[in-house]
Amino acid sequence: MTCGHTMCSLCLERAIIEQSKMCPTCRTPYSASRVKELPVNFSLEGIVKSLSTSDKLPECTEHQLPVSHRCSTHKAWVCQSCRKEDHSSKVCKFITISEELNIKKDIKLAQTQHLLNKFEEACKQSNECKKQCKKVMEESDKEIIRYETMIKRLQEDIKKKKTIKLQMEKYYNMFDQKIETLKCKRRSYDNAITSFKSSETIREVSRCSIVVQNEVEKLQSISHELENEVDLMLQIFKTTTEPSMEHFLGNHKWSVKDGRHHIHVFQRKTTSKRLFHNLQFADENYPPLTDGMLTFLDIAWPGQKPWRVYIKMLGNTVRARQHLLLVTGHLGHSYKGLQFYGPIDKGLPRESFIIHPYDGDKAAPLVNDVTVNDGNILTKNKSKAGMIGGAGWVEGDYNTALFSVYLRDHPGRDDDTCFGQVTSGLEVLKDIAKSNEIDKIKVVDCGVVIFW
Repeated sequence: MTCGHTMCSLCLERAIIEQSKMCPTCRTPYSASRVKELPVNFSLEGIVKSLSTSDKLPECTEHQLPVSHRCSTHKAWVCQSCRKEDHSSKVCKFITISEELNIKKDIKLAQTQHLLNKFEEACKQSNECKKQCKKVMEESDKEIIRYETMIKRLQEDIKKKKTIKLQMEKYYNMFDQKIETLKCKRRSYDNAITSFKSSETIREVSRCSIVVQNEVEKLQSISHELENEVDLMLQIFKTTTEPSMEHFLGNHKWSVKDGRHHIHVFQRKTTSKRLFHNLQFADENYPPLTDGMLTFLDIAWPGQKPWRVYIKMLGNTVRARQHLLLVTGHLGHSYKGLQFYGPIDKGLPRESFIIHPYDGDKAAPLVNDVTVNDGNILTKNKSKAGMIGGAGWVEGDYNTALFSVYLRDHPGRDDDTCFGQVTSGLEVLKDIAKSNEIDKIKVVDCGVVIFW
């Protein structure tokens, strides 16, 4: 065989007929269509022929008689004469030829089985390595796709920047040319003034003056166009804010995710339950809130990547404004770093999940009275999965900073405390409600999403 192993010609012919062209020992495929195309093991062939032509047992070299036994003591083959002359001592132990062959056969079988066991173990390790390699390849493919997407976006940005740069260079060169033209016209104009002696010269001066005036007007037009282009570039490269947001933004961290601008919480001091009880409500302390504004909470288990939950505001209510203060940390207190309180009414239609926003005594509100609805009449049947409303520390007392998330639809129940709705991440909250380690789950980040 091409792999170095040997098969008889009959087995090879049968394997070729059955289209099983693989070495039975190492499973290496071969492409021969006839037995004659394969190399011959001449050494083994000679041994086979020698054994097939000899039907006599090996002879003793000393007495030229067939050997009959093997002396285990001296490890030598002996004939009958050897046993009587040289191996007559009682220390010599003899075994027959068949017994010796059986011993050697057992040794060879044991060695073969040991090799087979090592081969199977190697195959098992190879399969495990193959699985690990496949996993690494799949993860690498994902990373490659992610990096290719990033590179594609960067290439698009570079292309846009180059286009803008070329445009600006074009206007810059045009502006420079117009300046030089204007200088030439000015020199002609000065020369005309100095040679102002005759009517012809006066006419020439008048003509030059008109030309210069035209060039000045053209230059002013070009300057105006260039100014518009510069303003456009500034709008592209500079992130602007609404006037009402300028004071609120301050030193907040910014990030961009999925094409959205995220403003992260700015926590100036540690949460204090005493401060929460003494804070006084003032309208000017609120960040601007609009209907449909998105907030976000990043929730994480220990040692795991955070999951982001997006919440849409349903109106400019007191509860919504309190929620906005806590996701932005505008007054120094926020949801960041705090634990969840837990689920209630598990398995029932009104099953919900209460979020404890800070370590305050009985979840005292951040503002004076969050039960005030500001005349914002909310629609009916809002007790649906994903809706966010107020929650009470004790039955009937909903003047708190707690809020609850409905995990199931509750048909026929109206809730006038609802101020928001989960638009993404509800399944994460459902998983949290099922967790046995809810005390280890925390809000690791929060903030608002700004749409320009």
